[in-house]
Amino acid sequence: MPQVVLLTGPASHTDQLKTALQATGQLLVVFSYYPQWAMEYPTGVQRTYPWYRPLVRGLWAVGRRIPYLRRYNPQRYWEYVLYDRLCRKHLPAKASLLWAWSQTSLYTMQAARKRGMKVLLELPASHPAVWEEAVQKAYAFFPWAKGGYAWYSLPHLRRITAEIELADRVQVLSSFVRDQLLQRRVPPEKIHLLPLGVDAFRFSPADLSSPERPFRLLYVGRIEPLKGVHFLLEAFRRLHLPRAELWLAGPIVEEMQPLLARYAGYFVYKGVWSRERLPDLYRQVHGFIFPTLLDSFGLVLLEAMACGLPVIATTHSGGPDLITEGQEGYVVPPFSVEALMESIERLYQMKPEERAAMGAAARKKIEMHWTLVHYEERVATYLAQHVSGV
Repeated sequence: MPQVVLLTGPASHTDQLKTALQATGQLLVVFSYYPQWAMEYPTGVQRTYPWYRPLVRGLWAVGRRIPYLRRYNPQRYWEYVLYDRLCRKHLPAKASLLWAWSQTSLYTMQAARKRGMKVLLELPASHPAVWEEAVQKAYAFFPWAKGGYAWYSLPHLRRITAEIELADRVQVLSSFVRDQLLQRRVPPEKIHLLPLGVDAFRFSPADLSSPERPFRLLYVGRIEPLKGVHFLLEAFRRLHLPRAELWLAGPIVEEMQPLLARYAGYFVYKGVWSRERLPDLYRQVHGFIFPTLLDSFGLVLLEAMACGLPVIATTHSGGPDLITEGQEGYVVPPFSVEALMESIERLYQMKPEERAAMGAAARKKIEMHWTLVHYEERVATYLAQHVSGV
């Protein structure tokens, strides 16, 4: 039985994967970089470096004061390199398999390969070439932005490419990302589709049948150019629907502030919600929208569907894997105000019982294929059926 080392990185599903691997009984140790570098054993024993977090905070403090660093965020790259070097130093001798994480694992992957270990790479984002192209296109609408949250330095992008080349297998979250790799000549047998699940007990439906409520459409996520929020705001402004509200929830990046000021009055900002509190927010609305320009999956789609909401998502996400057009919601092309307008208006014009039926179909699909139990089964099957053949 493989002894698995999990090296985590930046993504919202690290806890899901950690729990799934623990359930297999094969997890030896977990490395994490936030909020502190830590080497954690399943027994709960940890090893940390007290100096790690102050050093990282210093890197970011310097980066916020230098224009070039503000634009390309090389401090993020330096943080991941530091984390990676510490993980390589502490790679357990008896480990037989490294479950690495894109952006944070190159040096540890190289060390693992030298030891003869099998290396699986979790790719929670898009291919770096696709990412760079999408960021350039998204930020063309923000000429005032001198930098941005989504920008990566060239060494950072090269690091991700090298990790993909080095891995024995690459796990992706959606067919959208799988197709990106195939188009860039990554061998199909090297790619494994391993989509996420959602806690269907915590995220559950509520009754919104009261006719007194205005129609409410919700977006949850980081409010930044790459998420396509500016296209959503323009679509809602043009529609000017009576008794309709657009709710936005999530952290706002700096470059979005001038645009949000321009659309004041066309949306309601609900602040930042913890994942534990999010079900209460989903239960107050009639539909969910995910206008992203580039996303490897979109865990919020699973959460909204589990709460019985019809969903609208772009093709540049996990939407095509989750939504059958017209049954659980709608899939639209990215960068299109008109497509968003059409799908929003269709949802708005529905009778309450029609929207409820669409939401019920979304909930049923989650129960059939997309719960945490399903995800744990997918992880266990992957290890059992594919690892031995790497």
